[in-house]
Amino acid sequence: MRSSLLLIFILSTLCLNPPLWAGYQFHKATLEEARWYVESSPVVCRMVHEISVYGEAVFLRKIKSELEFVVNVNQPATRPGEARLQSLPPEWKHFSFARNFGSVPVIQGRSPFYLSNSWATRMVAELQEGMDLHLKYRDWSDETDEISVRILGMNFNSAWDEFQDCEQGLLKVNFTDIKQNVILYAKGQIEPNSSAKLELDRMIRYMKADPSVRSVRIDGYTDSKGLQRVNIKVARARANAVKKYFVENGIKASKIKVVAHNELEAKFSNRTAAGRKKNRRVEVQLSR
Repeated sequence: MRSSLLLIFILSTLCLNPPLWAGYQFHKATLEEARWYVESSPVVCRMVHEISVYGEAVFLRKIKSELEFVVNVNQPATRPGEARLQSLPPEWKHFSFARNFGSVPVIQGRSPFYLSNSWATRMVAELQEGMDLHLKYRDWSDETDEISVRILGMNFNSAWDEFQDCEQGLLKVNFTDIKQNVILYAKGQIEPNSSAKLELDRMIRYMKADPSVRSVRIDGYTDSKGLQRVNIKVARARANAVKKYFVENGIKASKIKVVAHNELEAKFSNRTAAGRKKNRRVEVQLSR
């Protein structure tokens, strides 16, 4: 009985307190590898610091979005948890002191650390001062090892200037703004008018900037005036005219699908002039 109680006590103690033989893992870039570099595009700016074996720290700015700070890891977190976040002076900066920011959540998956908005801005300020960021946590497999990750501030400021230039070049619209468009037509009109072409131009510019946009669907509709077999041809001609505009402006025809709808598939009532006006339409939809 005593031996059983002793075993239970030992096991409970080990669960509450890591054993003395627990390991310690320390990750940071070597001095030769320590750098930040910027990946620029009109839809997203990425500023990356690679950490050998471990993964990468990334600042992100997307169109019309707040600043984000993410740490991507090679070995995904298997469960949620917490980590301690600090700002530490490099070895040569003897006059500075560590700053503790408390606990940050660990998110399950390959991007376990995520900070945004004011938190991400604060991380930028620390790195601009020449400080390093430091994450410390128990490993997410069995909590045996203490993991220490140091994100170096070396060469940060020059890359940050380049990142800000990228931010200035971001498009003013995002995918949600641009993914749908409706073109209305006058009676007998086949080609999109000048104002419709301006909207199509915005969609085309976005498609060229964002490779995640895979396809365009163009749906042509008609009203009920005239013969049904003629109306479906008009709907198809309108949709094909929009497709032609996309192709002439650099979008591959293979990415575009055209669908013509007869008057029975109209979205509004054809019994009124207002309804028929709305049914003389082409709908353009971008898809990722």
